[in-house]
Amino acid sequence: MRGLMEKRHIVILSLLFFIANLGIIGNSSAQNTDEMLIESDVTWTDGENIDGVVKILNGGKLTIIDSEIVFSPESSLKIDKGGLLVLEQTIFTSENIPSDLKGYGYCDDFNRSTIRLDITSYGDDFEIRLESSTNSNFNGATAYILDEVLTMNNTEFSYNIQSYNSSAEKLIIGLCGYGSTPISLSTVSVVYNGVTDKYLASDLEYTNMMISGFRDYTIDISGDLKSYNSTIIGANIIATGNIELVANDLIRSGPILLNDDNASITLTSTKIIGSLDDHDIRGMPESEINWSEDTTGSGDLTDKWERRIMGQYIQFDAVWVEYQIKGLYGIDTYTNFSNADGISYIDGGRERIIEIGWSDDNIWAVDDIWREDAVINVIKYRTAWNPENSEIDNYGSSGIKLSNDKIIIINQNTPSIKWMSLESEESTEEVKGSIAMIGKVVNEGTAAAHIAITCYLNSTGENAETDSYPNVLVEAGGIGEIIFDWRNSKAGNEELKCVILTPTQIVEEDSFGGGNMTSETINWKINEDEAGFSYVIPILIVISSGIIIIGYVLVNRAATKSEANTTDLDT
Repeated sequence: MRGLMEKRHIVILSLLFFIANLGIIGNSSAQNTDEMLIESDVTWTDGENIDGVVKILNGGKLTIIDSEIVFSPESSLKIDKGGLLVLEQTIFTSENIPSDLKGYGYCDDFNRSTIRLDITSYGDDFEIRLESSTNSNFNGATAYILDEVLTMNNTEFSYNIQSYNSSAEKLIIGLCGYGSTPISLSTVSVVYNGVTDKYLASDLEYTNMMISGFRDYTIDISGDLKSYNSTIIGANIIATGNIELVANDLIRSGPILLNDDNASITLTSTKIIGSLDDHDIRGMPESEINWSEDTTGSGDLTDKWERRIMGQYIQFDAVWVEYQIKGLYGIDTYTNFSNADGISYIDGGRERIIEIGWSDDNIWAVDDIWREDAVINVIKYRTAWNPENSEIDNYGSSGIKLSNDKIIIINQNTPSIKWMSLESEESTEEVKGSIAMIGKVVNEGTAAAHIAITCYLNSTGENAETDSYPNVLVEAGGIGEIIFDWRNSKAGNEELKCVILTPTQIVEEDSFGGGNMTSETINWKINEDEAGFSYVIPILIVISSGIIIIGYVLVNRAATKSEANTTDLDT
């Protein structure tokens, strides 16, 4: 009995040890990944601290009601395609939120960066100290205080206010960075009676400045986010999916980035406050942006949204085509050439603005929304089919609308040459010496072309004996006839194969059409007169050679005989 009990104890201890190991493995796996997966319908009603990644998978739904969610640095909430996050009366925030200010780079009186400092609690003699943001300085910057214009340097700037008897309750400080460099400000301190009051720059009243700093956490939306009566503070929001915001406050969480043409955002009765760029939303060319009339943005010089495009290029059929674009944002006239592949990236392929939803505070915008209205004008488009000394104009066109497509194909006003036929002018039953050939081509393009052909014997590929590069001018939509002679001195059946010579400037050999055409079979006979003469010539050559040889022998003999006679006389 005792042995049986011991065995039972051993089995139980083994099971407990196994279960403990399972727990250790499970905890270790969770700690290594720092990832929480939402695979079904889950609801949170209590506050949460997120340190790592919360991922809502396809088919998963996370609803957060009346809660405060605090994110640790580098944490994120990811919504996969097919996943859904619903916020109701919830606050998203983080341990640290951006608190610096940055200017827009303007220095004129109206758009200059300005802070206003409440000085009602200070006397007539105090000192103000300004500290620049991390990794920035005030070198070459300018401060405008009272009636003075002051040069700033290094990372701190101080100024003493003495005998300031103004009745104004706020001290206005204007700031301008060096050149067009935006000035960055971290803190403002007031020293009065040996006591220092230090303020975060973003806690002050400011104009023509935007929030600057690092955002601790990211909301990455490939699926759907629906948020009602909630507040999102200091989030980096990226979406390729859909966002719906109703009666929300987005504080220091702009710009929201729509990184796909299929992404969308709808804002109703929502406030966007303190974007970290000069726009609250940044979308792709076809992203959907629905901004209701009762939605407000960061204002000031921060616009509601921008649409941007990157990597856009023009595709020509030929190299070194010169063109211009008028109407790009911030560029009066852009000029460039197509490369060896017929490609030219617009503004080097860099990201550029194609639409702006202006801020309500904007005073220079004529309309509420600016949209790119640019045109492409071809300046020089020459090939061997329309050389500069010809009567044919440049290929390409002017006033071509620049669309939002990533690839703009310029094939307007170009030729497209195709063979119709290649045949002889006369009977082919029996041909001697030469024959007249007619090649017919059609130009299905919209520009004329002066083309040439070259021909070969179809049986051997050898060059055929024809006129030198027969050619013709073919108007747009017209038919061209190439008439030339084909000569042959060999008897037998033969076909003529002719090839349209395409310009070396085009990228693809068939860009302007071209190709080859083979004639019907020609039955060649040898001309009898030419044949008889061909036999006579060798005979004449033999006779001539015999005469020359006989003459040579006779001359030698006469010379030998004369030499012998001379020797006899000497003797």
